[in-house]
Amino acid sequence: MELPLHFLFWMDPYETLNLETETSLLMMGELMKLGHQVDWVEMEGLSMEGADLWGQVRSLRAVKPFALTPPVHKPLGGYDALVVRKDPPFEINYYHSTLLLDHLPKRVVQINPVAALRQFNEKLFGLFWPHLTPPTWTGMDLEGLLAFALEHQKIVVKPLDDCSGRGITLVEAAQPGLRENLADLLGAGPGKKRFVTAQRFIPKVSEGDKRIYLVNGKPLGWVNRVPAAGNFLGNIHQGAVCKSTEITAKEAEIVEFLGPQLRSRGLFLVGLDLVGEWVTEINLTSPSAIRQINEVMGKNLEIELVAQMVEYVRAEQGRAKG
Repeated sequence: MELPLHFLFWMDPYETLNLETETSLLMMGELMKLGHQVDWVEMEGLSMEGADLWGQVRSLRAVKPFALTPPVHKPLGGYDALVVRKDPPFEINYYHSTLLLDHLPKRVVQINPVAALRQFNEKLFGLFWPHLTPPTWTGMDLEGLLAFALEHQKIVVKPLDDCSGRGITLVEAAQPGLRENLADLLGAGPGKKRFVTAQRFIPKVSEGDKRIYLVNGKPLGWVNRVPAAGNFLGNIHQGAVCKSTEITAKEAEIVEFLGPQLRSRGLFLVGLDLVGEWVTEINLTSPSAIRQINEVMGKNLEIELVAQMVEYVRAEQGRAKG
């Protein structure tokens, strides 16, 4: 009989979570049902003593009602798996935290690996396969962004470091004050500019922004997020309505193509976003929407997700042992 596994979830504080969309708690609850141990650590609790990684760790007593034990300062090298569920923004403290987490022993399976989160930006990852993405421009040069806006007339400008639709702006070239508006999006003043990415606006977003949840490169479930009236954002956090949907033949081809690419990079949990059969984002840090997918598909996908996660951790540990 196989022994239970010990999981460490890297989380945001509980009081900051959006419980209507939170996927991590579903995973934790299912792991506990199966007899596995679940612990919780936050960014402020991470530290290093010499080369050893430590954390202020609390054990999960229950998901509903939610209960954690008091924090205990302990080394983190003894866990079977680290599950990265801290949300963006991927700012400097997030980046530095991943550098600390690099010091976990190789036997600790990371879902998803923090090195991959540093290497692959969610807004830019799809550009490794530009035939799958809409026309895109990325940079901080005003003239370049202005030229892109004039070429495509209607564009969507996104910050590179955030999630949930925050900071995403629709820009139309015909609007007055185009140059000034774009300058504001890039940031004003020396040393204050930021990188943004801009995509050609896809009119079919009015029909929905499809989230396909991939587990180890295979589709687990999917949902169509239809923007609220007067909005263009297909994000649940921005008021989009979740509806049932099917995967088109072209979307199935995209998933089949991307699956091996994701697996080869160790990306076990991925939220693939498509608008009009174009890949707009590949979410890696803490992809969510399992609750909404469950609702529209009439399933409890966390059961299959966790079963695959446990199998994956055991397999990766076996490979690490050689």
